[in-house]
Amino acid sequence: MTRSARMLSHRVLSRRSAVAATLAALCLAVATAIPAQARPVALAFEPYTLQTKAHGAIPAEIAVLDVPRRHSEPEGPRLHLKVVRLRATAGDGRAAPVVYLAGGPGGSGIDTARGPRWPVFDQVRREADVLLLDQRGAGLSEPPPECPHETRFDDAQPLQRDTALAAVQATAAKCVAFWRQAGVDLGAYTTAESAGDLDDLRRALDVPKISLWGMSYGTHLALATLRLHGEGLQRVVLMGTEGPDDTLKLPLSSDALLQELAPLARKDGFDDLAGSAKRVLQALREQPRQGRSRMHDGRQVTIGEFDAQILIANALGQRHTQQWLPLVLREAERGNYDPLADLVLIVRAQFAQFPAMGLAMDVASGQSPQRLARVAAQSRESLFGDALNFPFPAIGNGLGLADLGDAFRGPLRSDVPVLFISGSLDGRTPPANADALRPGFSNGRSLLVRNASHHHELWTGNPAIARNIVDFLAGRTVNDAVLDVPPPVFATRNSDLLGSGGR
Repeated sequence: MTRSARMLSHRVLSRRSAVAATLAALCLAVATAIPAQARPVALAFEPYTLQTKAHGAIPAEIAVLDVPRRHSEPEGPRLHLKVVRLRATAGDGRAAPVVYLAGGPGGSGIDTARGPRWPVFDQVRREADVLLLDQRGAGLSEPPPECPHETRFDDAQPLQRDTALAAVQATAAKCVAFWRQAGVDLGAYTTAESAGDLDDLRRALDVPKISLWGMSYGTHLALATLRLHGEGLQRVVLMGTEGPDDTLKLPLSSDALLQELAPLARKDGFDDLAGSAKRVLQALREQPRQGRSRMHDGRQVTIGEFDAQILIANALGQRHTQQWLPLVLREAERGNYDPLADLVLIVRAQFAQFPAMGLAMDVASGQSPQRLARVAAQSRESLFGDALNFPFPAIGNGLGLADLGDAFRGPLRSDVPVLFISGSLDGRTPPANADALRPGFSNGRSLLVRNASHHHELWTGNPAIARNIVDFLAGRTVNDAVLDVPPPVFATRNSDLLGSGGR
């Protein structure tokens, strides 16, 4: 889900900062204040088959982790989290169990292992037990009921930022009211509470330490756990790092990535990718255009500048949409907006609904006043304005959701060994995120994967990626390194595009 920034006055920022500073210490203290008698029940694993999509059936085990809904209320209501264990097939037994944390927030750790990333999980389990956790509110772990309200945009109208924001805010308010009426404790869905679950998992396994392996939002959760329960961690692997104060993305990272992709696109005949993006946005600013989406049964949609800003900023983030983008823009310059219509309708649909867990988690993690001001300043310079983050942070205004405070988002220092893995073409969690955190980790190591985006090639694009992860988690020496994966190959024909007859 994307996030956007709304500029607040300096006076309001100062007032919020002062309040946050007062509450932050209390928030973090409460998150860690689990009485000694609240020991988790030992996990009772049962046989389970992990059915992968391309690698057959994998024998595994499954258990239910029983945790407090609020860790500050150990005798209060409970949540039941599903965890699948892949037993180690080799190794010397010295590596701590490895807990995989999916992204989102809201992704399923169990489902991640079923897909094309399974070979990496298979290699890691040769050294240690791997635990696939569905975080509270996600996957098989008791997600709150789906909200019946959704935002509907008029296909005949271009998306306008302010009216679109007002629409999604209204839907979010209705959903929050629905969840509260249904008895959902939205304050239970914060990254600090999930960090408490991980320490409960460690204690339920009856082990002194666990290792964490996170992707995207999973790294945000891993870093929070390192802050709150670092004494129980042996090692941490972060793939596509989202730091404590990185929930809002920096808008100019999209502009920089567009420039990085431009020379790669030239080899496939796209001589001016950055210029093409500018010209398409200018044309749509002057006059919205219409396109028919072949993948939506010929639906006609009117496309405006903000539609395209959201689309391009987000398409830059992952390999498959990076591959389509140059041709989609070229077709638009030639007057054919049909390929753009395919993607615009997909993007609009992403704002129709917001799951409870993801919304509450993102709002609670929030942003410091400094980050908010930096994002607002960059939005004024970026070709895409604040579209990269839309509709955050403004969607959280007035919802009454928890805020973890600036202490949660503050600088982080640790001597726990951490491996930062970054893709040079990652438009969601750029390498700069890891670079900013690295000085605080005395035992940090960095692995830069050139040409990798926020997608599968960050995992499987080079066999050495998995070898580095395995060696690091096993306690073997891993040095800073740079690896290469093949650069994106861009679509050059309309038949290569999503929704086309040649799909």
